[in-house]
Amino acid sequence: MITSELMNKPTAWRAAGKTIITPEPETVGTITHSPGELLDGLEHILFIPNLDCAIASKIIADPSIRSVVVTKNEFSDHARKMLHESGIGLVVCNESEPDEISRCLVNKDGLTTIKEEVPVSAICSVLNQRNLAIYRRFGVKSLGYFRFKFCLFQLFSQEPSAYDNPNRIEAFLCEQLTELGKQGWSSIRCVLSDLTTSELTEVGINTPSEMNPDMGVRGPRCMKQWKPELAAIRRFQEEFDTPIKISAPFISTIDEYTSFVDMVEEAGIQRSHVELGFTLEVPAIAEELDDLFTTSKVDFMAIGTSDLFSLFNGVCRNNQALSVSPTSNANIRLLRRVVACAREHGVHTFVCGEVRRNEMIMTELLQAGVGELICSAQVNELSSIFYLSSKKSAL
Repeated sequence: MITSELMNKPTAWRAAGKTIITPEPETVGTITHSPGELLDGLEHILFIPNLDCAIASKIIADPSIRSVVVTKNEFSDHARKMLHESGIGLVVCNESEPDEISRCLVNKDGLTTIKEEVPVSAICSVLNQRNLAIYRRFGVKSLGYFRFKFCLFQLFSQEPSAYDNPNRIEAFLCEQLTELGKQGWSSIRCVLSDLTTSELTEVGINTPSEMNPDMGVRGPRCMKQWKPELAAIRRFQEEFDTPIKISAPFISTIDEYTSFVDMVEEAGIQRSHVELGFTLEVPAIAEELDDLFTTSKVDFMAIGTSDLFSLFNGVCRNNQALSVSPTSNANIRLLRRVVACAREHGVHTFVCGEVRRNEMIMTELLQAGVGELICSAQVNELSSIFYLSSKKSAL
């Protein structure tokens, strides 16, 4: 499929029914058929054949019912007004109720089913109660991309001296991981740091300047900086049973990946107790994937399209005067090729760059073999990702 065909491909409807009242805010709820079937602590969408004032009164009395779906187009105007004044959404949907679906989204577009044909996980640099609550609303239980780099941004900006103190780095990251452990994630994928010299300067660290820091000394090119990060992971494993995955960013050669694996084991982390992989950002490693997957055990491969496309197209991602077209034939062919290679070798693949927000590209990559969808806590992105996930079987 060439790019023009990809861009002209029609988009399937993601929502059904007519929105009579848009809920405030949008509802992401568990389906129920009776106010008596409600589950404590959850947001609910009530499916009922018709709506009158008596039913509306019961709905309003239960704060966990956030939206109502009327399946036979029968509702009284007074009942509608009661729901409207209470901020409760109302959708009329004459289509058959979604089969085997337990969670739906109701917003201005109508009713959208949320079903994981492809696993959906969270991408996050800093977790707080706000974005955690949004992930929980959508039922996201796996933390798919937790970047140590942004944790270190926080630490170094407040304590510049910590940059030269591996013990402080280890302790700080251990604190961050402990908080994640208390949040009950089903698994956590940690991404080791790849701080550039310009990023370090930005947070107050005095380092030698580089002409092009994006292609300079970062990630595996200064691998000793990963020692306290791996030590923090080992300490976390001693306290929590949460499955851990570790991604090495900016890998450019097979030797770098092999050294990363050796370093994990030297840190006291048992290979059998962790999943290891890397983030594909450097185009050179894309040319060695067959050999890498054959000679080394790779559990997963992330595709960091922001850096990958920047380096592949010879464009500095920090130069506002230049830009990259993610849908160019060259970029799409590169993505197809690396996803197909990983699929051939049985390596789990996902996209963590900005392209993950492009539905047309991600639709094709799902067809090619992408096995996980990663999203931020933006509601529009979450609903889009779950739409793609639920449509996998129809692609």
